[in-house]
Amino acid sequence: MANKLVVVLGATGHQGGSVVTALLNHGGYSIRGLTRNTESLPAKDLAAKGVEMVQASLIDKSSLVAAFRGAYAKVYAITLPFTGVNEDVMGRNIVDACRANNVPLLVLSSLPSSLEVSNGKFNVQLMEEKCRVPAYASEVGQPTVVFYLGAFCENLLQHMGRSQLQPVSADRTKWQIFYPIVPASVPQPLSYISADVGPSALAVIDRWEDPAARERLTKAPIVVCSFMITGEEMEQTIARVTGKEVKYVPIQVPEPMKTMFDFCAEVWYPDELPPPVLKDLGVKFHTFEDYVREEVVPFMAKQ
Repeated sequence: MANKLVVVLGATGHQGGSVVTALLNHGGYSIRGLTRNTESLPAKDLAAKGVEMVQASLIDKSSLVAAFRGAYAKVYAITLPFTGVNEDVMGRNIVDACRANNVPLLVLSSLPSSLEVSNGKFNVQLMEEKCRVPAYASEVGQPTVVFYLGAFCENLLQHMGRSQLQPVSADRTKWQIFYPIVPASVPQPLSYISADVGPSALAVIDRWEDPAARERLTKAPIVVCSFMITGEEMEQTIARVTGKEVKYVPIQVPEPMKTMFDFCAEVWYPDELPPPVLKDLGVKFHTFEDYVREEVVPFMAKQ
C-alpha cells in the first residue's frame, strides 16, 4: 500500500522545514514540499532526500489546488506577514484548496485575535489577519488542528536580517541580547521551531484517525510553545552555558513591530506549557538550555 501523502507549505523555511525533518526521520509518509523556488539550494537539498518539491504560491489558489491533489494531510499551513497581501486571503486560498481536494486534515499555524485577548487594547494587524483563517476553515467544514506559536527561539540568532544576540567587546567575552521592547522581568512564551514544531505536527498526523485523540486535538487551538522564559533567564542561561558575560537589553522598534511587542509585553498565553495534549501524545519538548547548547554555542564560536 502506498504511503500517505503529506503536503508541507514553506518546506524550506523554519516551520515547514521542521515538519519535513520530522516526517523524514519518522518514515512511512510520502512528502510533497511546496516552495516558491524549486531551484533554490534548500529545495534541491530536500529533493535529494526524497521530498517531492513543487512550486506554488499562497496568492495563486490554482497552484495550491494542484499541489494538494492526493494529500492525506495538508501540513504545515503557514501564511506570511509583511508581504503586502492580507494573510486572511492566503489562508482562505489554503482552506479552499483543501476543500477542493477533500483533504481530511489541515494543520494550521495561526495566532489568536489581539483585540479579543487584550479586550480591545491592542490591534496587531498580522494577528487579526491570521486569526480569521481558522474561523473560515470551521465555517466551510474543513477539518483543522490549529497551532498557536510564541516568539521563535531562532529569532535570537536571525531576526529581520540581523541577530538579536551580538558581541559587544572585541574579545567576544561580552554579549548583549537586543530584544524588542519586552522588559527583562516579563515572561515570554517561546517556540523552539526546528526542534518542537515538526514533532508536534507529526503527532497530530499519526493520531488523527484515533477518535479520542482527534476530539482533544480539535477542542481548542493548541499553544505549541516550548517554555516560558524571561529576558533575565535568557541572559543567565547563556552565560552559564557559555561562560560569557551576557546582558538582555530591551530596544525600541518601529511599527508594525512596535504594537506587536507592546502586546507581548502585557498579554500572552495563559495555557500550561508545553501543551499537555501533545505531551500526552509523546512529544518531547525542549528547554531554552537545549537551544543554547544546540544552536547558540556554535553561533557564538563562529563570530
